Amino acid sequence: MDKAEERRRFVRIPEKLQILYEVVSGHKIGEYLTRDISQGGVRFLVHDFIPQGSCLRIKLALEPCFSCETVAKVAWIRENTFSEEYEIGVEFVTISQSTQEYLIEHIKACLDAGK
Repeated sequence: MDKAEERRRFVRIPEKLQILYEVVSGHKIGEYLTRDISQGGVRFLVHDFIPQGSCLRIKLALEPCFSCETVAKVAWIRENTFSEEYEIGVEFVTISQSTQEYLIEHIKACLDAGK
């Protein structure tokens, strides 16, 4: 097991979901697709550098009829050397119990479907 896997608390699945974010202390707003998701956070691309530790309000469309809004903290950010984008990983700070349960079931279903 490599170091990245050892640090992860939650299983991540590759998932392309629509995500809308707003930096809490600024005016940066963006809409993108996620790269992967776990019950603890999400990874996606942004066009602007957002400092580690920044808080974001995010809206995540999990299905056409189910979306959630939460606050997340930037855990890491790195520049994509092949484009003018940054890859960003955020950790959910506030997430409702029902959304947490939905994410767990969604991830389990995706993992079962991949077997």
